[in-house]
Amino acid sequence: MQDHNSRFPTISKILILRQFLWGAAFYGTYVLLTKFFLNDLNYSEADTIMMMGAFGAVGPVFSAVGGFVADKYIGAFRAVYIGYAVYLTGFVLLGIGASELNVPLSIFAIALIGYARGLSATCPTVLLGNSYSETNRDAFQQGLTVNYSINNLGSFSAKYLFPFLIAYLAYQGVFFIAGLLMACILVIFFKFRKDLASVGNDLDKTPLPFITWAVFLAGSIAALALVFWIFSNLEMGKYILYSLGFGAIGYFIYEITKATRAYQFKMVAVLITVCILIVFYFFYGQMFTSMNIYAINLMGDKLLGFIPIYPESNMAFNPLWCFVLGGPMIQLYAWLDRKGYSPTIPTKIAGAFVLSAVAFTLLGLSSENMGPDGKISADWILLVHFFQSGAELIVGALGAGFIFEMVPRYLAAFSIGLRAVAISLSGILAAVIATKIALPKDIVFTPEVVAEVYTGYFYMLAQIAAFMSVLTFALSRVIQKLILHGERLEEKEKAGKEATLLN
Repeated sequence: MQDHNSRFPTISKILILRQFLWGAAFYGTYVLLTKFFLNDLNYSEADTIMMMGAFGAVGPVFSAVGGFVADKYIGAFRAVYIGYAVYLTGFVLLGIGASELNVPLSIFAIALIGYARGLSATCPTVLLGNSYSETNRDAFQQGLTVNYSINNLGSFSAKYLFPFLIAYLAYQGVFFIAGLLMACILVIFFKFRKDLASVGNDLDKTPLPFITWAVFLAGSIAALALVFWIFSNLEMGKYILYSLGFGAIGYFIYEITKATRAYQFKMVAVLITVCILIVFYFFYGQMFTSMNIYAINLMGDKLLGFIPIYPESNMAFNPLWCFVLGGPMIQLYAWLDRKGYSPTIPTKIAGAFVLSAVAFTLLGLSSENMGPDGKISADWILLVHFFQSGAELIVGALGAGFIFEMVPRYLAAFSIGLRAVAISLSGILAAVIATKIALPKDIVFTPEVVAEVYTGYFYMLAQIAAFMSVLTFALSRVIQKLILHGERLEEKEKAGKEATLLN
């Protein structure tokens, strides 16, 4: 399988298939949780928003810790393998919890899923990156975009279909299907374990001492207990998430002080980019909180006038557009490159903010266009997701690759986790703010209520996104100067080492 210079090495194809199955299992479950907690577990709208925000935040914020553990102690492939086994356990227990309407067991199950996501989230990118040779980095960036698009294909399929399956299999049956998908991944991992370990880090290639496994097990139990406590105590738990997120950023700043001068400049560029990403993913977090609740409460059940759809499936529009736009995005970048213009990744993020501003403007307009049945046409939500998904595709497909290229390899998994930290901090902040528009379950949605609760909120988000597009464009020039200076220093350091060797 040593085809690291091809456009899609064999190992990358295995990882991309894994991404499809994982996207279907995880996001298919995610789309069901809001109604599951609202209706079956009888949570209030505000508590459900916070639970979804915490669920979306826990995995990403712990992914920096998971990346650190993979880098320093157990290896990248082991982290993914173990994490996916825990995913399987979590989905099975969630199915059992749903069958018994057992709140503590359901919370423990999603705690397992959150822990699994934290442990394994950053390492597939490391494995994918290592499956390409150092002289094949352009193909790696294309592979990341394809991987992201395939993830969204799996996510869309499950987000659209899983709500329909509830009528036949109930929640527990669908959660068990998610577990079956994870089991398929584990079978693939077992079959290709040697090949996957070969693109891991050095730890993956050697046996680990017993003491390492013992410390890892103890740490995992402690982390799982903490995640369970966060989900069971959301009001205090959010401060734990804030502390973990900013603690990870603080550790990255500490590593900047220890790095070579060349890497220091590039890592400062990453730090600024992460701060920008925190703001961007605040808007991304709205899809799982305020936008989702808005759609569940008000979205009609027909798309384009004839396609049946459940309101909770509104989030399927996001991966649908990400999948559809993935190929054209690659072609657009290739066309710009042929024309001699290759925008930097920070500049692309500025463009993503513009798309977010358009998306939330359209969302505000949709709230002013209720139909006679008191519903908002699903077409509005589809159009909103077109722009927001375009923004996400720009940032999601390239942000991880950008960070991977800017940091020392010994910090690769942890540093990629910083992007996930941005998602986590933004997600919990999005949930906290979105609770301000939470409503009682028995409220009647009149145009006046909708205007008072939703319209102003969405227009405010549009204005903030527009401001951030201008600020990010200005910062993109600062970031690019830092990167270029770091690269020049890197060339000098390399030349100096070569001269020393010759002498």
